[in-house]
Amino acid sequence: MPAEATARVRPGRVSLMRTAIGLMGEQGYEGTSTRDIARAAGVSVAALYYHFPSKLDLLKQFVQEAHDVVLARLKREIDGSGDDPRAQLDAAVSTIIGSNLHNEWAQGAAQVAWRELDRLDPKDQRAVSEKRDALIALIREVIERGSSQGVFATNGSAEVAEAILRLCMSTIDTNRQSGHTLDDTIALYQRFAVALADTPMPHAPSRRARSRAR
Repeated sequence: MPAEATARVRPGRVSLMRTAIGLMGEQGYEGTSTRDIARAAGVSVAALYYHFPSKLDLLKQFVQEAHDVVLARLKREIDGSGDDPRAQLDAAVSTIIGSNLHNEWAQGAAQVAWRELDRLDPKDQRAVSEKRDALIALIREVIERGSSQGVFATNGSAEVAEAILRLCMSTIDTNRQSGHTLDDTIALYQRFAVALADTPMPHAPSRRARSRAR
């Protein structure tokens, strides 16, 4: 058998990142050393540094890429859910929660992305904040479509969109203790999201109330 056929395949960048984030999800950022990552991945520390100059750089790349993945998925699922704003909002909630909770690795990775953000430098934190703002903007567009069609009653789409994103992200910490299945959690938070979207803000009359007054 040729020597190249028996050579062990070294894990690539994505595999190394998954190993590292899995360890950080279990042990925390501070509790995970580069040696731990290299040992778990079956490579040398030098091989790890070939892909990532530092542990912090690995964290930065993961957090940014994770947000990009969820953002692309959110847009795709909203666009594919039809014209009904209620169905679009359900799809948004399902996508965000499902992305964070669909398996054990994803749950740990979501905790890393959420709780370790402050370790990044201000420039990188702003870049991640912009990606989260883009997530909120997609949800806001759904709510505004629903409000304009009389499906939702809120007059505060920006506030409600941010609240829905934060609510969905809260499942990262609460779902393990709740005992709910993923489907049950999604269905529950879909109802929460609709309730928020259909509740007028106190500072101004809702679109529905204004239309009734005409």
